[in-house]
Amino acid sequence: MAGDNEAIERYLENLALEVVSLESGDIPSMGKIMNILCSLEEACEGISQPIFESLVKGAKQYLENLILGEINDTAPLEKAVSSLQEVYKSIARGGGYKGDLTETLAQLGVELPKGDEDEGNDRPEQIDGEQEGENQVETEGEAKEAKEQSVQKELSDEDKEIMADFVVEALENLSTIEVNLIELENDPEDADTINAIFRPFHTIKGVSGFLNLDEINRLSHSAENLLDMARSGELAIDAAVIDIILESVDMLKEMIEDVRKALESGQRPIHEREIDSLIERIQEIIAGSKEHKDKPIGELLVEKGAVEKHEMEAALEEQKKKPDKKVGEILVEKGIVESKEVITALREQKRSGNKKVDLQVKVDTKKLDTLVDMTGELVIAQAILRQNEKILSISDQRLYYALNQLYQISSTLQKTAMAMRMIPIKSTFQKMLRLVRDLSRSSGKKVSLKMSGEDTEIDRNVVEEIYEPMVHMIRNAVDHGIEPPEERRAKGKSEEGTVELKAYQKGSNIIIEITDDGRGLDKDRILEKAVSRGIIPEGVQLSEGEIYNLIFKPGFSTAETITEISGRGVGMDVVKKAIEKLRGRVEIQSQPGKGSTFVIALPLTLAIVDGIIVKTAGQRYIIPALGILKSFKPRPGDYSTVEGRGEMIMVRGELIPLVRLAKLFELSDSSADPWEGLAVVVENEGEKLCLFVDELVGKEEVVIKSLGEGLKHVKGLAGGAILGDGRVGLILDIAGLFQITREGAQQAYQGLQRVA
Repeated sequence: MAGDNEAIERYLENLALEVVSLESGDIPSMGKIMNILCSLEEACEGISQPIFESLVKGAKQYLENLILGEINDTAPLEKAVSSLQEVYKSIARGGGYKGDLTETLAQLGVELPKGDEDEGNDRPEQIDGEQEGENQVETEGEAKEAKEQSVQKELSDEDKEIMADFVVEALENLSTIEVNLIELENDPEDADTINAIFRPFHTIKGVSGFLNLDEINRLSHSAENLLDMARSGELAIDAAVIDIILESVDMLKEMIEDVRKALESGQRPIHEREIDSLIERIQEIIAGSKEHKDKPIGELLVEKGAVEKHEMEAALEEQKKKPDKKVGEILVEKGIVESKEVITALREQKRSGNKKVDLQVKVDTKKLDTLVDMTGELVIAQAILRQNEKILSISDQRLYYALNQLYQISSTLQKTAMAMRMIPIKSTFQKMLRLVRDLSRSSGKKVSLKMSGEDTEIDRNVVEEIYEPMVHMIRNAVDHGIEPPEERRAKGKSEEGTVELKAYQKGSNIIIEITDDGRGLDKDRILEKAVSRGIIPEGVQLSEGEIYNLIFKPGFSTAETITEISGRGVGMDVVKKAIEKLRGRVEIQSQPGKGSTFVIALPLTLAIVDGIIVKTAGQRYIIPALGILKSFKPRPGDYSTVEGRGEMIMVRGELIPLVRLAKLFELSDSSADPWEGLAVVVENEGEKLCLFVDELVGKEEVVIKSLGEGLKHVKGLAGGAILGDGRVGLILDIAGLFQITREGAQQAYQGLQRVA
């Protein structure tokens, strides 16, 4: 019998998985479900529970009608499978099922088997209240002991794998729900959005059910019921409904994190979070909506103030004379109310369940990263082959044709592999909707978020890394940028502030702009704070851009008070470090009283860098194109020296420090005249440098390689790349070069002071 029990459990799990994703008209899936039901029916012949057999037969009968197209509602079948799981759990515990399945069986088209009408017929009557209490205590003790034994039992490898998949997919589904809930708040009657929220809850409920994650199942089921009423038009979506669903999402996230932690220890998860009060509040909303729904339409219209009581009474009298007409129709004809006030079923017409969706396959990210790495190695290998001197000396057209074909194939393969890692930035942008909503409420400000360019694609790894910096910047925009409603009114602005997120591609980079229409940055105040904190010396002359960039210094803050949102002097320096880590840069534009814009420029991918290959002292370096402003051959008249600041080059009326790469990396101490070589102007945080090199080799996309643990902390170097001749070229770190230059200038200045 143990073998039968294992088979039944397996059939029920497979059944739940298939039914969760079943769509009306999906005949192949229905065929699979029918086969499972037939196998289940054979396996449960030894079970002496008529209710279980009736459920299986009813499910088969209902499924046959679905296949024939006589019905198209899959909900009763889902309910039947859920009931089968509950009944079998009771059987496995050695007792009988005591629930009421009359409604479930009725929906399937079968009757309750005889002998099960009285749910207490197999229990002996209690002699008195004392005995009942003793039995109850004993039952609770047994249940607690069984639960403890269940927790102590370690998970099998198969169970761990299934639960790990559930954790990942459930968290993805909850993120989708959050995004769609914010959209639903803006358009509460959008049936497509309601469906988009309902489906993930339904999936979580179904999968958590067969995994025996009862608490997750209960909460997701309650939230699903709430949304089901909204789908059918029985419940109006308002702020209270949105809030309680968001609260359910937050609780489910915590519970799923509990599952993740349990998996790490190899134990079965046990939930100790209090969800009963949350479920009760959901039930209260559902009950209140049902009470509201049970009222006649006339009474509801009177309560809303759409019609007067005497007008309704007159309409009811007229309906008695014309029974074929409805009250709402009479009121509309008389012009007393508009049709939209009595028609709520229009939302159902907006449903479009036949949208074509591209087939997708989920791939382990490690496998994807390996594919990208190996493709990069292939590109390097073919480049080395193409530039091999012995290969070039062969005069064979067929060989050149094969090499060109190899180049085309490897190049296409590389682009395809990179494209597989590219995802729209939309998911990151939409997470900010919830953030702005919560910040708006906690700060007492009215703030809306506008987005554009959400479909811009970027490397998955970049998307993950840019999330935290964007959260910091949005927080600062709401807390420091957007003014309170009364202050905005006094300035002639609308009470509601706006934060705008924009993304677009520019060359091989993605640009993200975060704009607010708030008070803007106060240059004088920033400068004053920087001096008072010792960040810069008093009396120093800085450009507007350099002043704005002071807010990225560690510990800098102009907040007068510390709030829950910001004001502790942490955040913006984290933003800068995170963006530089991604080989990006950030610029600030601001107008006092009108707002600020933070412009983030990032590479589309972290695996490849688009750069200029330069040569100096016989060595080749790669300068990332993102930081290059221009390259030119200086004229003697452009060159000058400044005491304490070294060599300078005049570029468009601006003196820019000249840095000799060969000297910087101690390759040679050449004092060649600048006009004998080339100058490459690079920029970082509003500062500029002229890098003096011998020649420009060319522009190329190269695959980035790590320098290893021993060299990863070397200033001025971001990595290496294998070039076409098989030799290594070092990739320069622009921010690191500026840091080395500043330190060198400071040491030289201190040396001059000591001499003086």
